[in-house]
Amino acid sequence: MTISIGLNSAVRALLAQQQAMDVVAHNVANVNTPGYSRQRVHLAAVAPGDTGVGNGVEMLGIERIRDLFVDFQIRAQSHTAGEFQARSDSLRLAELAFGEPSDSGLRSIMGQFFNTWRDLANAPGQSAARSAVVQAGQTLAFAANRIATSLGDLREDANTRIAAATGEVNDLATQIARLNARIIEVRGTGDPASDLTDQRDNALDRLSQLTDLRVMQHEDGHVDVFVGGRALVSGISSNSIALERNPANENFYDLTWTSDGAAVQVSSGELGGLIHQRDTDIPARLADLNTLIAQVIEDVNTAHAAGYGLDGVTTGTAFFTGTDASTVAVSAAVQADLSLVAAGAAAGAPGDGGGALAIADLQSATNLTGGSETFDAFFNGMITRLGVAVRDADNTAAAQGATIAHLSQLRASVSGVNLDEEMVNLVQYQKGYEAASRVIQTINQMLDELMRVLG
Repeated sequence: MTISIGLNSAVRALLAQQQAMDVVAHNVANVNTPGYSRQRVHLAAVAPGDTGVGNGVEMLGIERIRDLFVDFQIRAQSHTAGEFQARSDSLRLAELAFGEPSDSGLRSIMGQFFNTWRDLANAPGQSAARSAVVQAGQTLAFAANRIATSLGDLREDANTRIAAATGEVNDLATQIARLNARIIEVRGTGDPASDLTDQRDNALDRLSQLTDLRVMQHEDGHVDVFVGGRALVSGISSNSIALERNPANENFYDLTWTSDGAAVQVSSGELGGLIHQRDTDIPARLADLNTLIAQVIEDVNTAHAAGYGLDGVTTGTAFFTGTDASTVAVSAAVQADLSLVAAGAAAGAPGDGGGALAIADLQSATNLTGGSETFDAFFNGMITRLGVAVRDADNTAAAQGATIAHLSQLRASVSGVNLDEEMVNLVQYQKGYEAASRVIQTINQMLDELMRVLG
């Protein structure tokens, strides 16, 4: 009977050490697999039977080494990083659209526009000076049109990226729900479903970059995921997000829950950052630009309408058409007839340049911000605010990135595969396997000897 117990113990040892080596092999094979969590075998002695002799070793299970607190911290930081990275990308493109500081920027172009009026005041009868004024006006209008179009394109781009990110959120939610179902099923057999859980954690990590979320873990292994207080994933089912066109917001997308059409509350993540840029930040930049250009149009047209054309008779002519940066243009009538440029300030005085000088002096007039800022000062404030916003978004994104990098290193130190450690484990289990094999060989020799004596 004792020989039988020893043989059974040795067989259990062989199986346990072999399973442990299989786990080591699995860890080594996935040393470069993104998101893989190393696994560890738990062995325990088998309780003795009626004889009082122990029955060897058994494998209690395979543990997935993971620090849930670090996961929580990474996901909490990821949605902020995603938000400010999206803001930074958009703001940098807005900064590029303004092209400041440069000789081809709007500030320089406005300066050149008013300078041509000064030149015209010195030579009001010269067609070249009149042509230069019209051309400078066209250049100013084109620059304003271009910037307005670029800002509008940034909103369109953000809207397109919102649609793409929403599709990815829905795909990840479906993936998580399916993995929940498989994890529940596998864990029901006693298997910890470690590899499936790794796949789900990878999906959760990416989802946390896209939107702010809350994850609730359950005893059977499944997780529920909440966005804006609503369940995106509940057990083995997911609630998708729909895209609804909003006519009140230039037909851009609103996010709604497919189940009941309620608005999705997204305050952070890439989605939150893109929505903020599309609906708040970029429109504010465009509103500032429109305020500036609308004031230029009003002031120049008022002064021009008070002046007189080359004939000393024609007056009341508007120099610009349009109302804002996207519609401003030099009047077609002025473009067609340079004599309509109102350089004179008095009737019947063709050589008078007082009208042109009045328009040139608008450059230093404080007609913006409640009569406290010139065109240049207002524009400088616009560019400064944009530069500060870019800097703040960059700094926040960089700080969040550094925090996530640190947490990722901490996660890797806990969950990552250490080849040196695995090699030590492999030798340990190999020696255990060899020892168990030697025990079986010894028992076999004992049985042979016993049979020879009894025979």
